[in-house]
Amino acid sequence: MNQSNHRAYAQILTALLLLFCFRVAAQLIQAWSPVDVLPPFDAWASGAVPYWLLCVSQAIVILICAGAIRRLSVGEVVPSAKIGRVLLLVGGIYFGLMSVRLIVGLTIAPDHFWFGARLPTLFHLVLAGFILVYGRFHIAASRESRPADLGSAV
Repeated sequence: MNQSNHRAYAQILTALLLLFCFRVAAQLIQAWSPVDVLPPFDAWASGAVPYWLLCVSQAIVILICAGAIRRLSVGEVVPSAKIGRVLLLVGGIYFGLMSVRLIVGLTIAPDHFWFGARLPTLFHLVLAGFILVYGRFHIAASRESRPADLGSAV
């Protein structure tokens, strides 16, 4: 896979990470100095974990994602079809579960603390998208980096 394709994947991953960073920043703003243009503090979390733990978890996720983007951008990622398949499986399950969570929250359980938490669910979909795109990179790049099959040339 050529460097411009790596750059394209890095740009998509960066956009997804920036969306997630917006979510983290928006909730911090609403915690410290609320503004009317953003949803209230409680809309940004389900309340399933204490806010301090949520912040620590989000910081770790941001660092991991930023590290993956940096390694991809400078060509340090060795494409692996196996890693790609695992990422696509994990990302697909994550995306599917969060989609079900969103649908249940929008239909039969809108007042439930976890199902009814729409903003957090949307940003879980963003993170699942990050995993899926990174997995897709691994699959696509590993296909392009395979040596040509010598048996087919005969």
